[in-house]
Amino acid sequence: FFKKKKMGKCCSFRPLMVLSPLYAIIIAILITADRHHITLGFATQHSIRRCPNLSPTRSSCPAKQRTTTTTLLQMDQIVGSMDLEQETKDLTSTIDFPNNTPQGDDQDENSLLLNNLSEDLSRLTKIRPPIPGADISCSPAIISAGSSYTRLWTQMTWWRHANPPHIRYFRHLRSWPLSTSARKILPAVFMSSLYTLGMAFCLRHLRIGQYHLSSLTKGASAAMTALGAPLALLLTLRANASLGRLNEARLLCGRLIFHGRNLASFLRVYVQPIQPKAAIMAARYLIVLGWSIKALVRYESEDSQREVYTIMLGKDEAEWILSQPMNNPVAIAFRLRQIVANVGMSNSNESSFFVPHSAMETCINDLDAVTGGLERLMGSPIPPTYSRHLSRIMVMYLANLPLALVASGTPSLGAMVASALASYVLIGVDEIGMEIENPFPLLPLQQICGAHQNIVGNHMMLPDIPHDIERHC
Repeated sequence: FFKKKKMGKCCSFRPLMVLSPLYAIIIAILITADRHHITLGFATQHSIRRCPNLSPTRSSCPAKQRTTTTTLLQMDQIVGSMDLEQETKDLTSTIDFPNNTPQGDDQDENSLLLNNLSEDLSRLTKIRPPIPGADISCSPAIISAGSSYTRLWTQMTWWRHANPPHIRYFRHLRSWPLSTSARKILPAVFMSSLYTLGMAFCLRHLRIGQYHLSSLTKGASAAMTALGAPLALLLTLRANASLGRLNEARLLCGRLIFHGRNLASFLRVYVQPIQPKAAIMAARYLIVLGWSIKALVRYESEDSQREVYTIMLGKDEAEWILSQPMNNPVAIAFRLRQIVANVGMSNSNESSFFVPHSAMETCINDLDAVTGGLERLMGSPIPPTYSRHLSRIMVMYLANLPLALVASGTPSLGAMVASALASYVLIGVDEIGMEIENPFPLLPLQQICGAHQNIVGNHMMLPDIPHDIERHC
């Protein structure tokens, strides 16, 4: 409401007040449309910048190729700017990309290096096939007849492993006589059951003077209860600690393949176009690194290592690696670092090579960390005091088990069967923890090293970038 001033009359602005909300709505719609128009134009230009390869022949954008030109025309009509077409032409123009394809003599030299690498890889595959049965350092005593951790699993292996319970139980019972763990603990189970049978007979039928041996069974049940809880706790903790070591070792082997693949990619993309000899030589060292780590953790002989090194690196370099006071994987990582450093120092434009050089150094450091982690697992077991204490409690429990069975009125043969079952369970869990505490005999290192070798070789054999992609880069 407006009040009258001193020199004027009272005037009413009610019509203006009624129309002002309508004016405000109209102005808001116009501003919203204008903002939508501007935003759409920005999104169009941003999308062109993200997908500059708008050639009718090949496009890297997710849209269909045949609608690219039509979409651009629609965008141009929406934006209403005559500069969009020129900007699109500028963005889709071909950027100079370094031609990685060697020419003339360089191409012949690169082909010869790759052919030699391929032939040496074929020779290495013949003496080190990536199959579990060809592993020279894996004991057959730990390889189960069915599914086993000592080999890489496939989809079929997982399908058989995850069968319904009735099928899975029947298969496991049927393969029980072939179980490697059962064969290892069978002597201890047999001795425990015979001990129980003998103790049950003596407790029931023998006397020492006027004392009957059955009086020794008083309080045996309470003693078994007191020993059972700590024994179960110690077995669980021991199995969990051993399983953690196994998982860590497998994780380190996976990192070997991961970082090896990254380093092979860097060698192929950044080093091979400018110095193919250095790239192929580094790839050869990278290939033997996996076999060297396997020989380190499996305590393989020098003759077996010399055979691999001679095939991939030559006799002189094989002898140099074997003669170093450091571990062979550390010497190989040192040689890789030397090759990468020489490539960086010999490059005329060192600043452009700084980023890939740093990335390759990071990969080498990660591979060195893998070696260090495996050495730590190999040299530092679970404290032996833990194992000794667990073994003593196990013997005490199994020694008192016949007393508790006789006190409960179990017949001698029944006590022997019950003791055999209890011994099989407890000794089996203890043996599994002891078996996986040293994870290296269980790991499928033959297949892992073969996969690492094939990955590096395949990366070095990859062709150069196609010309139709190169034109749009």
